Amino acid sequence: MEVGDLSIETVIFDFGNVIAHFDYRIAANRLGEPLGLSGERLMERATSLGFRNLLMDFESGRVGPDAFVAELKVRLGLPQSPSQITADWADIFTANEPVHALAHELGDSGVKLVLGSNTNAIHASHFVRQFDSLLSRFESLVFSHEVGAMKPADAFYRRCVEVSGSPAARCVFIDDMLENVEGAKAAGLQALHFDNAVKLKADLLALGLPLNRPKV
Repeated sequence: MEVGDLSIETVIFDFGNVIAHFDYRIAANRLGEPLGLSGERLMERATSLGFRNLLMDFESGRVGPDAFVAELKVRLGLPQSPSQITADWADIFTANEPVHALAHELGDSGVKLVLGSNTNAIHASHFVRQFDSLLSRFESLVFSHEVGAMKPADAFYRRCVEVSGSPAARCVFIDDMLENVEGAKAAGLQALHFDNAVKLKADLLALGLPLNRPKV
């Protein structure tokens, strides 16, 4: 597991679009149905009413789940109960199975696994249960709403390194967003840009990580 004279001890995975795919349209379709609105129309309405800033406040921990749901209900005029809004908002994830297989293989080989995700309390609570068979293998789960900072802020990567117990240079961060990859590098970690599981496996093998080489 060596890169030069440094061995990789910890692999830090992003969650959204790496460990699991997600689609806000799933939630928007459910939330918009009682209003007679398509998910697309509801998302347009949400955007015009400042939803992006509200979401960033939620994922940075500045707004809690109850306040987020209450604000969503008022801004969008949703008739559903807060508990129903929460349920509709939460369930938007599907497993990226090839990446799950890679993570299990790394864990089986003794590599430390950490999750590093920009997320919020509602989504995190849901997907930790949904993907328990994989995430229970991770040493730590680092969530932006708990850190109080979102990638690519340096504080986020510092928390990931801290909980890993490894030096930053012995951690590799995997993310589908280039700005987050660059943020990890700036914080002293090694980093890989995620595109697909086949390329990720090749990149991890190139770093010397203990994975079975694909048959040719």
